[in-house]
Amino acid sequence: MKLNILVTTDIHGNIFPTNYADRNNVENYGLARIATAITDFRKSHQHTLVLDNGDVIQGTPLLTYALQNKDAFKNPMAEAFNILNYDYVNLGNHDFNFGQDHLFDYINQTKAPLLTSNVLFRNKPLGNTQILEFEGKKIALIGLLTQYIPRWERPAFIKDMTFISAYQQLKIEIEKVRNEVDVVIAMYHGGMERDLFTGEPTEKLTGENEGYEMTQIEGLDILITGHQHRSFVETVNHVLVTQSTFKGQEYITIELDLNSLEAKATLHHTNTLGVDESFLAHFKTIQDNTQDWLDKKIGFLKDGDVMITDQWDARIHKHPLVSLLNQIQMERTGAQLSGVSLFNNTVGFNQEITMRDVVGTYQYPNTLVVKKISGKNLKEYLEMNASYFMIMDDKITYDPKFEWPKPQHYNYDMVDGIDYTIKVSNPINERVLDISIDGKPLVMDAYYTLVTNNYRAGGGGNFYMVSESETLEEINEEMVDTMMHYFKKHPVVTVNHKDNIKVIL
Repeated sequence: MKLNILVTTDIHGNIFPTNYADRNNVENYGLARIATAITDFRKSHQHTLVLDNGDVIQGTPLLTYALQNKDAFKNPMAEAFNILNYDYVNLGNHDFNFGQDHLFDYINQTKAPLLTSNVLFRNKPLGNTQILEFEGKKIALIGLLTQYIPRWERPAFIKDMTFISAYQQLKIEIEKVRNEVDVVIAMYHGGMERDLFTGEPTEKLTGENEGYEMTQIEGLDILITGHQHRSFVETVNHVLVTQSTFKGQEYITIELDLNSLEAKATLHHTNTLGVDESFLAHFKTIQDNTQDWLDKKIGFLKDGDVMITDQWDARIHKHPLVSLLNQIQMERTGAQLSGVSLFNNTVGFNQEITMRDVVGTYQYPNTLVVKKISGKNLKEYLEMNASYFMIMDDKITYDPKFEWPKPQHYNYDMVDGIDYTIKVSNPINERVLDISIDGKPLVMDAYYTLVTNNYRAGGGGNFYMVSESETLEEINEEMVDTMMHYFKKHPVVTVNHKDNIKVIL
């Protein structure tokens, strides 16, 4: 008498086992591989649940194309979950990236009921806790996500929405059901803010991640987490806690004994699974159309490609791609200064630029925001970026916190329109030297205009000195579209690269 649960999380639109770098590559991940596991899973067990823990409708060119052509295609991820007969779903923070119409299209097209209870829309929860019964035992299934979304998301995209602390909402939900059920399972699109074994903080305790705190709530038996793209199965404060990484590289199974109520979980890798071709057949037309769209040529670089072959070198020695992205942002907004980061595993542009280059390089639906920033806050912004570096064995490297527990190299910005030196051997907050704008020293009580993406402008990455600065303009256009318009306006582009950032020992 067992209940067997299969959980996916952070699929990020990866239906196909492809990274879209070219038309024909096949990778060892994707929902099409997990589809094979789901079929076998249901055949092998009597009582089953198949669940998803959010970050579903953002992350691949296929989803971008589908959104641009939504009158012709259903939401691909909703269709995928319906084909695979998912039982319940939860939301993740990236599911809010494209606005409420797209979010509600996904929710309404997905047959699986929504669990997310700590987000209110016009004072009503988006989803609800479910009580299920198997062999006379009652199971509470609770869904929650990180409360931090208002820090990242455009205000228009979360209009009339209230985000409640996942920890506080879980306490409320458990209190409602604790006398009715035998087992409480929480599915939380958020992560662990403390070391699983020592309880020591592993990050600034902002409320973005509340998983460890949740394990201290009386009555919780199983906590399924996500968001951080980590891989673990552990018992924390007597609660079974799981997390699997992103893009369909892994999934979790949980076996709950309905007699003893003991549970155990297993982390599975998908690289040994075959692709379910019958599942993918449902998406052949949109996949072919997406690949044709990606091959569309939209621009040309006069002096050759700006491809990145070494991610670390591209950051410690500002890459020409960074200069080009800042160049595009500054022309679009007229700002004096522009800051951009290189996303994890950014590829760059070939000399003949295609849509594949653009969407592969700029992976998020960010928009641009112009800030009026004081010299003081600008110095703090640069110092925050300088904390990316550290010294190990007399060499400059990056601080491990930008790699673990989740890669966050996108939280290091490089700024154009300004010259500065980062001396890594200096103490934190005293590293940025020789700051000048147009050949003149930075003035602390003067004001400058800075363009950055909406994530950073909202304080993402704990850049509060940016979020607290006055907003002058918000560009309601995704950066991919801004880049497309730039290349249309400038069919042949000269990259105005400047070696304006010195990183020294």
